Order: sequence, then structure tokens, then C-alpha cells
Amino acid sequence: MSVLFRRLRQRAGESFGAILLAAACAIAFSLSPTTGLAQQSPASIQQLREIEAKVKQVVAQNMNACVSISDGIGAGSGVVVTEGGLVLTAGHVMVGQGEYQILFPDGRTARAKPLGKNLDIDAGMVQIIDPGPWPVAKIGKSKSLSEGDWVVLLGHSGGFELGRKPPVRTGKVLGFNEYQIETDAVLIGGDSGGPLFNLEGELVGIHSSIGDSIAENRHVMTEIFARDYDRMKRGEQWGRLPSLAGDNDGTKPPRMGIVVDRETGLVKTVRDRSPASDAGIKAGDIAREFDGIRLDSGSHLIRLVKEKITGDVVLMKFERNGRLLDFEVRLR
Repeated sequence: MSVLFRRLRQRAGESFGAILLAAACAIAFSLSPTTGLAQQSPASIQQLREIEAKVKQVVAQNMNACVSISDGIGAGSGVVVTEGGLVLTAGHVMVGQGEYQILFPDGRTARAKPLGKNLDIDAGMVQIIDPGPWPVAKIGKSKSLSEGDWVVLLGHSGGFELGRKPPVRTGKVLGFNEYQIETDAVLIGGDSGGPLFNLEGELVGIHSSIGDSIAENRHVMTEIFARDYDRMKRGEQWGRLPSLAGDNDGTKPPRMGIVVDRETGLVKTVRDRSPASDAGIKAGDIAREFDGIRLDSGSHLIRLVKEKITGDVVLMKFERNGRLLDFEVRLR
């Protein structure tokens, strides 16, 4: 096992300026205990400037390690954690089995191959096959975070754009579950698989999914990657992502009544008298947007539907014959 993850296991058992200041004033924030400041709401311009300086430092330290991962159809984000090119990402970003393209913020590209993924957790790893060394992010401990701690998020929102650095967002920790951190740091399509950092500049999570709103988001803990490192490094793939058909857990999840291609979002089948059929969605349509969230893939759509509840009304965009059409769908 990599020394990087062995250490983790041992330990675990454009400009910001006025934008950051305004954002910080708009939300409550806190610093982790290592900063020497207690959790608090901003009380002065000086405190805001201290936060701004911290965020700038985190971004400068890690920006070049935040990459876009493309299989030629869809794209997501990832973060390089070894100079040899090991990339952590979300499992649902790893759709294709062929060669991937890695795009760095400075415009460099590299070839990569998929390794393993745990779809139950939504964790995956990719290996760059071109020679390095590559810029890296330092892995920290997710479990060192506390509710209310300040975090920094990077990701290739909406997909890679040459000349645009990954957008920077900040937020706070809302809570935890067994293997995820929940934050209010905003995620949108294309961010999946990107990095979440504490204010010490350490990688503490990988973006997985959006909750009931874009300000309730989930990130896989770095400890999960440490736990599953050996299996994923060997290329093992296990588990399954949530599906539109739901889980056999005794509950009735929301459904659209369609079968989509997990890679492209192409609608293969629309069931009669289903929510999709009632809304006017047809086979051959391509899912492009779900409640304002740009879709990376069919798998992305499946996950977002799973996070809704029966009776929710969602606004969707589908591409049909080159035109983008709007639909209102009531899930049931």
C-alpha cells in the first residue's frame, strides 16, 4: 500500500478580494482548532481578511492538482495525490473502461487509465500513465473536522474550460454520516470527484452528490480511500450506484419511468403512464439538466433522482433533434 495512505491510516484510526469578504459576511463560519481561533461569526474586517488570506493560501497550494477527467463523452473532476499521478475521484465519474484524458488547469493534458471503484460509497481512483512528476494535494484527515468548520472547494464546474481555473467556493461543515462529510459549499455539475480542503490546505473529501439543494452537498471522506486503497489499486470494482428503480429496502423511492444510458444520458425507454411519459419526454431525448444542475451523465441523473422524494416536481431540460426542451416532471 502507498506510504501516503499508510500514513493516513496511522493517523486516522481569479481574485478573491471583495467577493470573499461579501461571501464571508453572508454566512457564519468557523476555523478548525489548528488555526488557534474558536468557531465564530465574523466580527471584524480584520477577521475576514485573515480568512481571505487562508483561503488564498489553500487555493495557491492546491489549484494545479485539481484536474478534469474526460472519457470523451462525459467529464468530471479529480485531484492528484501522488507525483506519480494517482488521482482520486468519485466512482460515478468513472464511466468508460478505456483510456481517459486528464486536463490540468494550466492546459496540460495527460493520458490515464481507470483503476478501481467502490460504487456503494461513490469512491474511485484513476492512474495517469504519462510520466510525471505531477502537482499534488496533501491528504489530511476528514475526521479531524468538526461541525461548523470552514472548508474550501475546487472543481471544474460545468466541465473543463481552457483558460479558466477551477472555480473556488467556500462553506462550512454541516454534519457527517458514516462515510461522508456534508457541507454547504455549493456543488454543480462537473464538480463531481473534485477536492474539498480544510483551511490548512489538506484534502479532506471528494465531491460525491448534491442533497436537497445546491447548498447541501456530500463529500466522500479521505479515510474511505485509505480503507479501500488496496482493492481499488488492483482495479477491483464493486457495489452499485442508486438507480431509478430504487433499492430493496422496504421504501418506495421516486421514479421517472425511463431507462437511460449511464454514460450519455440518452433515454432508451419511456414507460407508459409514467412521470416522464406524462411530461412528454420521449425515447431518443438526451438528459441535459435536472433542477438547474447540468448533468454529466446518465448516472448523474440517476443519483439526483434518487435524492428526491415521491411527489417532488422537478424542472428538466432534454435535447431533442438539436433543440433544448423544458419539461416539468412530478416524481412518483
